[in-house]
Amino acid sequence: MEGKKALLANILHNSNLVNLFKRLPMRNKLIILNYHRIRPSDFLFHTDFDDGVYGLNSDEFARQVKWLKHNTLVMSERDLLDHYKDGRFFSPKTSTPCVMITFDDGYRDNYTLAYPILKYYEVPAILFVTTQMINTRQMSWWDIIAYLIKRCEKPFISFGGKQMPMGDQKKDAIAFFLLMMKREQYEHTKYLLPELSEACDVALPDLELQDKEILSWEEIREMAQHQIAIGSHTHSHRALSTINPSSQKEEMILSKLIIEENIGQPVLSISYPVGELIYITEETPRIAASSGYLLGFTTNTGVNDWQSIQPYGIRRTARLLEKVATVSLLTVLPGLFSWDSAATQQIKMMKAHPTYADAYYRLGVIHLGQGKIEQAISSFQKAVDANPDYTEARIKLGISQGFAGQYDEAERNLLYILDKRPAFADIYYYLGIIHASNKQTFKAIEQLEKAVTINPGYSDAILKLGVLYCQQKQYDLALSMLQRASRLDPSDKDLLALVEAGQNIIAMYGYESAKILPLFSSYIGNSDQIDELVKGFITHLSISPNLNDIMTIVEKGIFPRENMEALVLLFQDYKATFPEYSDIHYVLGILYKKLDRIKDAEICFTEAVRLNPNYIKARLNLFNLLKEQGRFTEAIGHGYALERFNLLYPDLYCGLAETSLGLGRYSDAEQFAQKAISISPVYQRVQHVFDKIRESHDVT
Repeated sequence: MEGKKALLANILHNSNLVNLFKRLPMRNKLIILNYHRIRPSDFLFHTDFDDGVYGLNSDEFARQVKWLKHNTLVMSERDLLDHYKDGRFFSPKTSTPCVMITFDDGYRDNYTLAYPILKYYEVPAILFVTTQMINTRQMSWWDIIAYLIKRCEKPFISFGGKQMPMGDQKKDAIAFFLLMMKREQYEHTKYLLPELSEACDVALPDLELQDKEILSWEEIREMAQHQIAIGSHTHSHRALSTINPSSQKEEMILSKLIIEENIGQPVLSISYPVGELIYITEETPRIAASSGYLLGFTTNTGVNDWQSIQPYGIRRTARLLEKVATVSLLTVLPGLFSWDSAATQQIKMMKAHPTYADAYYRLGVIHLGQGKIEQAISSFQKAVDANPDYTEARIKLGISQGFAGQYDEAERNLLYILDKRPAFADIYYYLGIIHASNKQTFKAIEQLEKAVTINPGYSDAILKLGVLYCQQKQYDLALSMLQRASRLDPSDKDLLALVEAGQNIIAMYGYESAKILPLFSSYIGNSDQIDELVKGFITHLSISPNLNDIMTIVEKGIFPRENMEALVLLFQDYKATFPEYSDIHYVLGILYKKLDRIKDAEICFTEAVRLNPNYIKARLNLFNLLKEQGRFTEAIGHGYALERFNLLYPDLYCGLAETSLGLGRYSDAEQFAQKAISISPVYQRVQHVFDKIRESHDVT
């Protein structure tokens, strides 16, 4: 069918008949073209990665853009939003065809080849970027699959009990794995890339090779200044139909926050990965709206009629864009997730298919969300019984057993995975948590050290090692772990201050100081008792990496009000699911504070401190809120609690000085003000305190 369309396009274009069709009224249509990669105009060009994402070369793209510039109205993201009013879109007052240009993913050739052409013709576009690819400098799953299979020298590979010939049939193998990633649930394909690497006997591509293919934030920022709107393509580019609604929301929100943090502009649009309708869910448009997006774009779904455009289901086409002839032809002829209902659905599935491991796994996840640990263990066990090599089910089973105190059973399940995959850093990490839960601290340290050896950037394992070393009074090792974590995230000013405070304490009092232990454990968000420490460790396992990243960005960033209101809804959901997790209460407090909902913020910070009395950041925010409201008697207690950590925060000591002034304790105020000056001799805010103290002396 596509061949016939292309042939018709060539005939019409070459005979100039397309100009006749251009005179037809096109006011009711909006055509959105979707590109991915642009090839260099070199017939010898080849790629180590996926050929399928290349559509055309730079010369042909230049011809298309030139044609569009002179024969259509090329609209920007802002233009489209300006034509949306009272819940519906309306067409521009022109008979000229309306077109938009979009790019997906975030490849460097978008900057080196496409951007100069767009800039030359002064044509706008939207670039949708996958933030994980940009941040980690690692190609996404489709490119890694193609790379591994292209380099495989075996006559065939064995994968999942299936033998696949290589040689001339490598394209079929690539297509098979791409379809698997698009269609199968995330828990089935989570570890597909390392498993495929092992099956092909090919190492994953060198990071330097991958880096050259990916846009940098500097390049993205430059494009954003020249008519290229930057949109989200989610964080990890998983097909949204393969993950649950909560994970969809995390993907969308995390991506939006990362982009806005890096370009300093609001992100208004999202394109759904693998965005054909079968790869998104019924909830996806609502999730996009609640995540703060104004527009949502699909893929390969056709031409838009202005009168019926859905803001979160905007149609695009990515096919038949190889030639200007086909582009011209196309142009002129053109209720969120409920645990109970989900559980009911999975139970029905199990009755119909009693050996279906996926149904048991999903029911186990639902039971975890409901807080039903024993039922979750039972469901995960049935999934593993049906499929002993169901890695994600066995991991969840081990973690759930750890929650329930079934430490030996948890260890057996995790060791089963290690027996087959001895270089799996996550399993060593989970084993470390399980051993710590069972008060086997030395074994916990041993497993966490293995996780860090395999993955030197494993920040969670590094931070938890720091706490466990501290528990063993190995303060030199604890401090080295926190220094290492600080190097991994130099933007974390709190961790940097913590390391400096630790160095200061050790320099003044030595490694035996009792002040060391609460200082270190406070950063992790746990008390100085091992049981409370491990409780915090276990809770962390239930939180997705995306949510941890979102929490970090929320704490640091400044966002539009509508973004923060969307984030409040997300964290309210998580607070209901994880009521004992102090970090969620803390981040929700930060959001309320930024929204000037001071009473709500105070409640959240108070709860975070109740759950973890040594939570420095939560107590510091609570102290400041109370002080700013003139509630000095309540504030001073929190200030004294913070003072014992010997933090290098001049703001804290100045705040204590101001609180003491409010209580008429001038001698205390002077001491705290001097402390602030000793930390930062050029600290300006404290001068007001000294002025007040002098005024009190003059009066007396």
